[in-house]
Amino acid sequence: MSHRRYYRIADITIQVDSDLPITDTTFSHALDLFRVDKPGDDTVTVHHHFELPDLKGLDLGREVYRKAPWAIYQQGDGWVYLGILSQAEDPALWKVVTFNPDHTHAQIYNTNPDAYLKGDLHSLTMFPSDQILIARLLADRNGCYLHSAGAILDGAGMLFVGHSEAGKSTITRLLMKSSSVEQVDGRRGVEILCDDRNIVRRWEAGWRVYGTWSHGDVQNVSPASAPLRAMCFIEQATENTLTLLTDRKEINHRLLACLIKPFVTATWWHKTLDLIEQMGREVPCYVMRFDKSGVIVGELRRLLCTEQ
Repeated sequence: MSHRRYYRIADITIQVDSDLPITDTTFSHALDLFRVDKPGDDTVTVHHHFELPDLKGLDLGREVYRKAPWAIYQQGDGWVYLGILSQAEDPALWKVVTFNPDHTHAQIYNTNPDAYLKGDLHSLTMFPSDQILIARLLADRNGCYLHSAGAILDGAGMLFVGHSEAGKSTITRLLMKSSSVEQVDGRRGVEILCDDRNIVRRWEAGWRVYGTWSHGDVQNVSPASAPLRAMCFIEQATENTLTLLTDRKEINHRLLACLIKPFVTATWWHKTLDLIEQMGREVPCYVMRFDKSGVIVGELRRLLCTEQ
């Protein structure tokens, strides 16, 4: 008997099947915010099993990647991921996963059910991070992850791009503080998407930003999305300024430095590089310097007003 639930991120529905029951405590609260009732137009499936398959005598295909914790093999009809240990001489496996060619169907074989039964899981795949799967799916869907804080400010999607210590959690808290003291003046307020990693996708109607469950210091996350109005490369400073960037090489360099990279393949790079170049051309980009006073939130609102 298989047990099933659905979760939606960046307009991709992940159908999670399990040989064991899925309870209200199986996955973390952050993941539960992304739960939906049914499959969507774009649904991928993962099925959890709790015993490793016997691989003796099987042709795993061509090895394309080996660095703990993963060895990856490509076959004519899909992929095999082996969860390996850091010691090269240790043949033990902690997980085996088989994917179809486009990574939309996965059979996940776990060593034992202990972690699953304990609950509060922070990934649907029970990988160290669901980005291992989702980043690959996004490459085929004009999308990618960026190291960033994301928010919907007065209905407009905003990304604050930067690595650790750049101030992603700081700007998130400033936006939250501004929202808590908002006056009734027609503003639509602030919705935090995620303070560490967000998804951007390009559609025919334009670019959209999506929240994820991969948060940093601030646990507030949301499955919401909005049209992406601007990307700000953040720097903590003693002033509050927004400077428009026009140098495409600089923009591409800054975006690539904050791109979340899965197991890199030539195909993934080709698709993602094209996407980054389009993003840099089509989405307004700024260098945002800010202090902890919260003044920058007003500057952002003025920026959005001038772009309308």
